[in-house]
Amino acid sequence: MTVFNGKGVYGAIASGCVCVLKKPPLRAERRRVEDSAGEIHRFETARADALEQLQELYEMYIDQIGEPNAQIFNIHMMMLEDEEFCGSITGMIESGSVNAEYAVEQTSEVFAKMLESMDNEYMRARSADIRDVSQRLISILSGTPRDMSDVPENAIVCADDLTPSEAAALEQRNIAGFVTAFGSPISHTAILAHSMDIPAVIGAGEDLLAKAKDGEEVIVDGFAGQVILSPDKNVKRRLDAKRRTRSAAGSEAETRTLDGKRILLFASDTTQSPDFADGVAVLDCRELDGEEEQFEMYRGIAEIAEYRKAVIRLAAISPCDPDRYEKYHTQIRAALRASSHGSASILFPMITSITEARKILAACDEVKNQLISEGFDCSEDSRIGFMIETPAAAIICDILAPISDTLMIDSDRLSRLVLARSEGSVFSEEFAEGQRAAVMRLINFCARNAVKNGARIGICGSLAADCSLTEEFLKMGIDKICAPAYLLGDIRDIVVNTDLSAG
Repeated sequence: MTVFNGKGVYGAIASGCVCVLKKPPLRAERRRVEDSAGEIHRFETARADALEQLQELYEMYIDQIGEPNAQIFNIHMMMLEDEEFCGSITGMIESGSVNAEYAVEQTSEVFAKMLESMDNEYMRARSADIRDVSQRLISILSGTPRDMSDVPENAIVCADDLTPSEAAALEQRNIAGFVTAFGSPISHTAILAHSMDIPAVIGAGEDLLAKAKDGEEVIVDGFAGQVILSPDKNVKRRLDAKRRTRSAAGSEAETRTLDGKRILLFASDTTQSPDFADGVAVLDCRELDGEEEQFEMYRGIAEIAEYRKAVIRLAAISPCDPDRYEKYHTQIRAALRASSHGSASILFPMITSITEARKILAACDEVKNQLISEGFDCSEDSRIGFMIETPAAAIICDILAPISDTLMIDSDRLSRLVLARSEGSVFSEEFAEGQRAAVMRLINFCARNAVKNGARIGICGSLAADCSLTEEFLKMGIDKICAPAYLLGDIRDIVVNTDLSAG
């Protein structure tokens, strides 16, 4: 038995036999051409065919995974219409008298490596999209279709990496799941897998393909981010029980819009959530004196999520506190230790700058390594994210999104700061007389920027509990709603009767 650890991008467990994906070679050899104009015409014809294919994919998947996720294929179309990208290809054909396939490959590598060199994780992940568009063009130009017909149904596909186009093709083959050795959890492939409900683990490591053999039994645990080759009887028994329990607890009660988009519902006022809820959100954790006391509190929350989910907002510590980062260090240790007891997401409050966010994430990595070296259990699948409570966090949401597993808008705290209401209820009688418009505009700005940049985003607070706003939030791209347990039934009724594909 061999276990590989990666990042789970869809919480489900799948078992089957390994199918190592054998991709047709699409390397473009350099050829000298005499008729550059004719070669440019070949490229333009292939580009038109690629645009047509992508439009078909967009229309095929918009009803299945929702418009925000189907936008992946629109982004690829935009790349094919980018003047700089296409101009570089035609310029190379003309100046170098080379064939279109070679010009496409070389140009895409230049653009992809430029993206990979950027500090922004989201932009680095977009290099895979450039290569996907390139492979589509080369496939059309060379007459080599990207055929997935040799992949059997219900297989666990293993590959070095997958493009969004390949993931879409595999989904049509009804595979049980897939695993990649490399790749980013915020890549469009990972987003697509999550939207299509395909159990998947991304970034399992380069040893995966060396050890995985066609036909070998394998289990993919999308909850824990694990790939288990040749599992023994005890592991199969444990994961089968985990799968049955999670399925009984949630799969039949999954909340989806009419067009199929999965929406997570969390009870925010109790540790006893309704059967159909996905879990609980504890957003008012207080700071305790020591690590053990903090750990026990967080563990009590995380254990709720053994077969469901939990969201934990760490206690806010004043920026003026000279021991702020030491106290956060203690909280991080306690929260990461607790996360091994369930499926808990850890959210950091009151973020105001990307520098602060990066410092916190670096501290999380450092603490995780410390805990492992000290012999503590520490989940590899801890979801780390940020609360959007300050106008600053909302404005930089597009930068926070690529480095976060999840984001959560606190409508109460955000409203109070946006409207400068330091005393009394922010939702006063005159609130509806125009003040809410400013808050809703900022929430909309924040949600759409988060989704566009690869993050899942939720909302909590008084506005999240306002059923008259539920459909509007869904249309913004918000896919997690935290509200009092007694309101979740009403919110769910609205979700299941909302069709996001209708515009």
